[in-house]
Amino acid sequence: MNRNFMLRAIIWFLEGAVVGFGAIMPGISGGALCVAFGMYQPLIGILSDPKENLRKHWKMICVFVIGGGAGFIGLSGLAAWLMARNSQAVTCAFVGFILGTLPELWKDAGKEGRKYPSIVAMLGGFGAMLGLLILLKGSAAFVIQANIWGFFLCGILWGLSFVVPGLSSSTLLLFFGLYQPMLDGIARLSPGVIFPLAAGAFLCLLILSKAVNAAFQKYNSVISHCILGIVVATTVMIVPSFPEDGREVLLYIACIVGGSIASYFLSTVCGKLKSAE
Repeated sequence: MNRNFMLRAIIWFLEGAVVGFGAIMPGISGGALCVAFGMYQPLIGILSDPKENLRKHWKMICVFVIGGGAGFIGLSGLAAWLMARNSQAVTCAFVGFILGTLPELWKDAGKEGRKYPSIVAMLGGFGAMLGLLILLKGSAAFVIQANIWGFFLCGILWGLSFVVPGLSSSTLLLFFGLYQPMLDGIARLSPGVIFPLAAGAFLCLLILSKAVNAAFQKYNSVISHCILGIVVATTVMIVPSFPEDGREVLLYIACIVGGSIASYFLSTVCGKLKSAE
C-alpha cells in the first residue's frame, strides 16, 4: 500500500465524514456534498450496476462510506449540540465546503463541452430547485408519528436527498416532526430507528439509481450542468441571515472562508494524488 493511496484514503474518509455529518444538519444536502466531493457519479454507478463499477471504485467508495457512517452516526450527538449552540455558524461552514468545490464542479461538468442544452439545463436546475426550496420554506409543518413507519419514511427521504442533490431531507423531516426523534435515536444507536432508516434509504437508492445512471450515460453534460445548477440554488438558500452583531458576522464569514479553503484543499490534493499514479 503506497503513500499516495494512504493519503487519498484519509481524504476520502474525511470527505465521507463531512457528507455524513452534513446530511444530519437541516438545510444541508448530503447529495450536494457528494457532488461537491466527486462521489456522486461513482456511488450512483455502483448502486445501478455493482458488478461493473465496484471493480473501478470499490476502494474509494468503501473508505468514503466508512467515513460517512462515522460522520452520520458518530457525530449525531455533536450535531445536536452544535444545533443548540450556533446552527447558523455550522451552516456557514457547509456553505464554504460547497463553494470551495464549485470551480472543480464547473470544470468537470464541461468535460464534454458546454452547448446550449447544457446551459439551459443548468439554469433550469437552478430555477426549479430554488422554487422548490422557497415553497418548502414557506410550508406549514405537519407531524408524522415517530414509529417504525415514520423512521422508514426518514430513510426514503435520506435516499431521495442523495439521488436529488440539493434536496435536504433534514429540512423535510423538521416539517414532519421526525427530525429530533430520529437524531436522538441515532445518537443512542437505537435499532428501532437505525434499521428502518437504513431500509428506507436502501430501497429508495436501489429503485432510483438505475434511472439516474442511465441518464448520465446518455446525457452526461446536460445532467452534470443541471446538478450544478441545483447545488448552487441549494447553497444560495441555506446561507443564513447575517446578524447585526459584528462579532457574529465575522464568525460567519470565517466559517465560510474556512470551509471553502478546507474543501478546495481536499479536492485539489486528492486530484493531484490521483494524477500522480
